[in-house]
Amino acid sequence: MEKRYTPEFITELQPGEIFVFGSNLAGAHGGGAARIAYTEFGAVWGQGTGLQGQSYGIPTMHGGVDAIKPYVDEFIAFAERHREFTFLVTRIGCGIAGFRDEEIAPLFRAAAEMENVILPREFAEVIGRKMLAYTYVEKGHFELMEKDIPKLLDPRDAIVKVTLASICTSDLHIKQGCVPRAVPGITVGHEIVGIVEHTGCDVHKVRPGDRVAVNVETFCGECFFCRHGYVNNCSDPDGGWSVGCRIDGGQAEYIRVPHADRGLSLIPDGVSDGQALFAGDILATGYWAAKISEIREGDTVLVIGAGPTGICSMLCSMLKHPGKIIVCEKDRERADFVREHYPSVLVTGPEHCRELVLENSAHGGADAVMEVAGSNDSFRLAWECARPNAIVTIVAMYDSPQILPLPDMYGKNLIFKTGGVDGCDCDEILRLISQGVLDTTPLITHRFPLDRIGEAYRIFENREDGVIKIAVSPPETV
Repeated sequence: MEKRYTPEFITELQPGEIFVFGSNLAGAHGGGAARIAYTEFGAVWGQGTGLQGQSYGIPTMHGGVDAIKPYVDEFIAFAERHREFTFLVTRIGCGIAGFRDEEIAPLFRAAAEMENVILPREFAEVIGRKMLAYTYVEKGHFELMEKDIPKLLDPRDAIVKVTLASICTSDLHIKQGCVPRAVPGITVGHEIVGIVEHTGCDVHKVRPGDRVAVNVETFCGECFFCRHGYVNNCSDPDGGWSVGCRIDGGQAEYIRVPHADRGLSLIPDGVSDGQALFAGDILATGYWAAKISEIREGDTVLVIGAGPTGICSMLCSMLKHPGKIIVCEKDRERADFVREHYPSVLVTGPEHCRELVLENSAHGGADAVMEVAGSNDSFRLAWECARPNAIVTIVAMYDSPQILPLPDMYGKNLIFKTGGVDGCDCDEILRLISQGVLDTTPLITHRFPLDRIGEAYRIFENREDGVIKIAVSPPETV
């Protein structure tokens, strides 16, 4: 049976057919489909919503999509109760009200399979549209798949159209099976910028059309941990690192962001997608690491590991005006990258690290150490290079247990700080980017469209071609 769509022009109705039109709350049916409903199909002047003769009004002139949604939901419930009628839905809101089909059509998704609700072809095409999404299938296997475009599930949600994403080492940890809480079937990716498409009625910080960076952390802002700034341990069911791990992430064309007022940061005018891309994850991690390391002016800071997160930790430590920054990196290409782009930083390999730290510190070791490499050797090197009473911040995610040799370090009185990033400084990070204080664009060494993301992963996973970070754009652009 051929799919039926609402005709573009309706001049008459059969018995039992109802003309569904976009109205206003005042019931002033003066233009567009509302005027046709009034002059031809029994709409009542002064009645803004509901069944009116052989027509049904859905208010579209009193706010955004979130304000229209309750009236659409009410209509769908009415149509389910009244199977004796056939409802011909016009492109409500897409005329005088000025909305796009992409904004209104998803509101009718629940009606798409109802036999007595006929939708315009434009709405049906939007609802039936799929998106590409890179998906965690099982340990060792990611796959580019077609999925439904996400929809709002909670009044605090937002739907974001992804304009740029990236691949993180944490994505590789999921692929390797090192993240037990990762859920097979989810879309991966948590470094994302994009444009807000839809918002729930309880979202107030952003609105459709805004350019935003997505936070790697999902947090409610109200629980004990959030109130103290420990958002990584938010007690909400979706709290902490959920995006691209326990709920669908952003290596896709669209993403649903829970708790959008906290999970999204507005990108300032003049800041490009590439400049903002890392604000929600690795740059937030570096900012958090530098903050909890309590770096003071004139200190000697040691950063172990010159991968993307290590470089971001180094950049954020510069905000504290330390006396010297030393980066320890065993990979020659990465060490050369730091030397080329950040000539004021001292660079060494693990074999000479302790010696260089002693030569450049006043109290027998680094005042602050950030361990971002994540190996057995780098963990030991971190506390060995720290001066007594120093802070050692463990930024890295390890894939095996580490030994804390207390007899060997007895008397150093070290303070260890560990854990996932409390990423609640993204707005401030974007402000610093807009002022030219932070710039991570040199980290983007490669670019791929989403439909070639498998190739991008191969390069990133094998550290080929001097890769640092890869920017992933929508499939229609490179």
